[in-house]
Amino acid sequence: MKALKVEGRSITETDIPNTLEALQAAVDGYIETLQLVPDQAVMIVNEEGLLKDLEVNTFASAIAGTMIVGTALIVGVDGDEFTDIPGDVVKCINALFA
Repeated sequence: MKALKVEGRSITETDIPNTLEALQAAVDGYIETLQLVPDQAVMIVNEEGLLKDLEVNTFASAIAGTMIVGTALIVGVDGDEFTDIPGDVVKCINALFA
């Protein structure tokens, strides 16, 4: 699945298997989602990031409009399923940090 990986001050396009295990490995723990674009995109973060005292993720926080810690993934959604991130969402995020 195509996603954006947001780590601190870095945003990279990545392919990640659409499995719970792969998503948990990418954010180093249990996952939690935050809606970014209704019916289009969510941010996946570490549910226990604050308890684990993970470092603040500056770019992810700016995108989400709330404090995010640790690595974040941005993926598309189709109903209750994760999917490839829509191209227009990628363009919008890249434009914010160009």
